[in-house]
Amino acid sequence: MLYRDNRNHPEVKLKRELWAKLLRTAFGTGFVDDEALFINHTLLVVTAELVAHAAIGWDVSPHGPLTPAQMTSGSEFANSQIHGVVEADFFDWVVEIAGGEQFVTELGRRIARFDWSKVEHDVLKVLYESVIPKAEREGLGEYYTPDWLADRIVDDRVTDPLTTRLADPSCGSGTFVFHAVRRYLDAAEANGTTTGEAVLDVTRHVVGMDVHPVAVTLARVTYLLAIGIERINSADRGPLTIPVYLGDSVQWEQNRDLFGGTDRVTIVTAGNELVEGGGVLFGDDLVFPRSILGDAQRFDQLVSAMADNALDLSGKKDSTLIDPVLRRFAVTDAEATILRTTFSTMRALHRSGRNHIWGYYVRNLIRPLWLSEPGNRVDLLVGNPPWLRYSKMTEVMQTRYKALAKTRNLLNNGLGASARDLSTLFVVRAVELYLREGGQFAFVMPHGTITRRPHSGFRSGKWAAGTGDHLTVAFEHSWDLAETTTGFPMVSCVIRGHRAKVATPLPAQTVKWSNRLSSADLPWSEAAQRTATSPGTVAALGDDAGPAPSPYKSRFRQGAVLAPRMTLFVAETDAGPLGAGAGRIAVESFRSTQEKKPWKCQPSLAGRVERGFVRPVYLGETVLPNRCVTPRQAVLPIVGSSILKTHEIAEHPGLADWWGQAEEVWAGNKSAADKSQLLDRIDYHGQLSAQLPTSRWRVVYTASGNSLAAALVRDDSAIVEHKLYWAPVAAEAEGHYLCAILNSATLLERVKPLQALGLFGTRDFDKNVFAVPFPKYDATDNLHTRLASLGAQSEEIAAAVDIAGARTFQAARKTVAAALVAAGISQEIEGAVAELVPLEAVLPSETD
Repeated sequence: MLYRDNRNHPEVKLKRELWAKLLRTAFGTGFVDDEALFINHTLLVVTAELVAHAAIGWDVSPHGPLTPAQMTSGSEFANSQIHGVVEADFFDWVVEIAGGEQFVTELGRRIARFDWSKVEHDVLKVLYESVIPKAEREGLGEYYTPDWLADRIVDDRVTDPLTTRLADPSCGSGTFVFHAVRRYLDAAEANGTTTGEAVLDVTRHVVGMDVHPVAVTLARVTYLLAIGIERINSADRGPLTIPVYLGDSVQWEQNRDLFGGTDRVTIVTAGNELVEGGGVLFGDDLVFPRSILGDAQRFDQLVSAMADNALDLSGKKDSTLIDPVLRRFAVTDAEATILRTTFSTMRALHRSGRNHIWGYYVRNLIRPLWLSEPGNRVDLLVGNPPWLRYSKMTEVMQTRYKALAKTRNLLNNGLGASARDLSTLFVVRAVELYLREGGQFAFVMPHGTITRRPHSGFRSGKWAAGTGDHLTVAFEHSWDLAETTTGFPMVSCVIRGHRAKVATPLPAQTVKWSNRLSSADLPWSEAAQRTATSPGTVAALGDDAGPAPSPYKSRFRQGAVLAPRMTLFVAETDAGPLGAGAGRIAVESFRSTQEKKPWKCQPSLAGRVERGFVRPVYLGETVLPNRCVTPRQAVLPIVGSSILKTHEIAEHPGLADWWGQAEEVWAGNKSAADKSQLLDRIDYHGQLSAQLPTSRWRVVYTASGNSLAAALVRDDSAIVEHKLYWAPVAAEAEGHYLCAILNSATLLERVKPLQALGLFGTRDFDKNVFAVPFPKYDATDNLHTRLASLGAQSEEIAAAVDIAGARTFQAARKTVAAALVAAGISQEIEGAVAELVPLEAVLPSETD
């Protein structure tokens, strides 16, 4: 109610607009500017701000000395010379409206019930995940790193805390920052450093950034909790600034000088997101001389002074207010000229009801640019970058992504951007902008980063090919986390390396981690006894060092998409006492319990169709190992080698009647965005016309399941549906050779290392069959002819198996497979396939 009653308040509107702009940059189309999310984020930030006060020792209950406005503004932190923890931001609107202070007071009462003086890990991450629903977090790609994993990465990379400057450019709620701060302070204490000096020095050695305003607030408080109340209250603790910044680490805008240029930096207050131009949102830019960025503390103080003076509504001239500030900070005449104009813009923004939120906005957004100056780059980058898929980016972000990714060797192998996500570009940009030469990095990534073809350019370590810039890294052994409890919605890995003058590709050797934890976010002290590591290897598709694919890769293609099935698949029905007429059969829709809405809600079609248009169709469920069962039937407008056009269908009365019904059902129930006719749909991607004219012999194999089933099809009138892959063969012997290989468990074992991993194991079996380099059939090769003979024998055995008692096609497949094992033929085939494709032809050695 607080927000809804005040949503049109100028200050509330501005802060929601800026909040939305940043999150659109972070999450693309996954972000929806929803008031409920803004309210939840406000609750989280205000809670974190109260926790920050409680952690320092203030009583945040209604009986305490602080007002709600003091706690949300951070004024008491400033009075205690602690900056950058709590400050005016997007979410302090709550105390500026009626009823807001009462809300904050009640929230303080609840927080005061807990002891915040002894915190051992990033507890605010738990708070965030308890307030924001899981579906909403996953929709935004927000996957926070488990505590045990962040602990191990920091421990692995930070070998000398006192001399290592570390940054997490996607710090989230601050898990990596927490462990880095604790590691530094423990080392400083062991070294005899005074508390005051250690607290000051850690802020120079551990830095965090994120584009998510809620994450930044949580990370700042996490940083404070990592330092601890005893150190904060130490008598020798001097002025302190918590170095966690709200900023665009990718610097999307650098290519068009929005965040850059040779002599100035511009914060554009136009557009709906950081990577979008056009469409004025507020109307004026805030411009700063690049020369004043060198001293971060001086710049922050200068911008704060400008923002404070911009609040003056007395009618004084701009020069009267700004000139003393410029003299105090000893800016040059050239710098002063730019800053006077910017100050006038800040005053104009305030007069229109948009106050010094702009000071907060500017100080934070420029921080990534400051960190990218050569003298400010760090020794170590760690973190968990955003896993935002290309399809979830806004159109403008997609354009910028392609422009940045292409020149950094991330779009290669003839694959487009659609197979990628933001994580690899984020890492490349972070290394490019913030890591010194020789500096190290370690990032948590989707598992496909170390194995899948779209990421082969990233794995090469050559990231600036063709740009003229030198950007190369030397990769070290990755960590394979496929068998660990992480809480992520997909399997993951850790990539490690350092910036180098000569590229070293990602090795095939990896460190395999395994554990089963009751909770993903256990601290390492609890996870250690349940965690094991061992050497291993991963097979990466698309890398130059990998084997060439089988020549059959280009010959197989997927069958036709024949859907919706109730409009196409039919069962023969009684034609009545007069019959269907010469050359025609009576049919009705074949129905299945597997139909989905809206199709399962449609009445069945019925008609009398010319027999030549009722074609046998092989589906995945009609294929067993080395055997096909009776195919389904479907009404398809095919004559010879072509699909009939609409006017040609009209020449066949029975077909025309059926097809008219089918098109009507399709048109009335397809998605509004789909402009196609059913006639277009059945030849999606040319997958039906590619089968015409049909071949005498075809090998088919299944497109889903944990193993393949392959068989030889001899019916040259049959069509293959999209749950099968098919290829024509020149002779039965070649077909038997292929079926022997495709049905073998040995092929499955060879493919497994090449498959994509999901949370429930390997997937995309069908897409990687031909990454195993088995050769084209050669009738003069003894091993090939032996496999063909074994395949023919398998077909004879499979045909004789009684499957009448099998209630499902899966059970029928198992029955046939068991019979082949019992006959001893499977064992012979496995030996021959292993000889044809030895393991070393697919998977590199663990010691290479």
